[in-house]
Amino acid sequence: MKKTSYSIIVATAVATLAFNACKKKEESAPKPQAKIAYAVYGTGVYDTTASAKVAEYLNRGEMVTVVDTVNAADPKNAKKTISWAKIERTTGKQGFVVSSYLENKAFVVLRPLEVFNINQAAGKRLATVPPGQVGFIAEEKGEWAKVRFGYNIYEDWTIKPEAKKWVDNRWAQVEGVSYDPVAIGQGVELDNALQKFNDKDAKKQEAGKKELQGIISDGKSPFIAIAQKALDTEVATPSTPTETPAADQP
Repeated sequence: MKKTSYSIIVATAVATLAFNACKKKEESAPKPQAKIAYAVYGTGVYDTTASAKVAEYLNRGEMVTVVDTVNAADPKNAKKTISWAKIERTTGKQGFVVSSYLENKAFVVLRPLEVFNINQAAGKRLATVPPGQVGFIAEEKGEWAKVRFGYNIYEDWTIKPEAKKWVDNRWAQVEGVSYDPVAIGQGVELDNALQKFNDKDAKKQEAGKKELQGIISDGKSPFIAIAQKALDTEVATPSTPTETPAADQP
């Protein structure tokens, strides 16, 4: 009888230890690490993955913290699954955006950047991106990186139709660029001002002109010369707005 009781006690103790070990393991399991990411597009933020209405919008190039990633059904197509990133803005607001609209690394071009179809200098040159354009890195291989610009870039800031090039997810040796968040913000500021300044709408043109003048008078942007050149030429060629993928509205 004593032997049986002892066996029961031992078995109970082992089971308790095993339970506590499992519980401790669950409690100590690493949680997803928060990471910094940048919005490739001006894209919608949703309160939940099932929300049909956008709660607010991220600005292109905006830096956010990715708290977690989840897979959930497309609200418009139950057979389709979307990868969502749960993000937190600097305002503290949290929400969900489509994961593919974010990249972990952003840069702004300081010197002309050549983009190729493959990660070799012998490849076909697709475009030369001028200073002031903001890009994002999707992949890195040695000295090369697969870069994204998220919309049609212009090989010069006159924003003439013939200078327009689509170079998303193409290769470049990212030299002559800056990863400084302040410089990236200044590139986005320049981009927004020039897009407005070259729009066919007179009110947008005037707003863009004031923004370019603000960049010059502030005196802190590395792109003052570009802003001044735009004002000097007074080019007002119609341009297409910043492009946002159709899938942005799930």
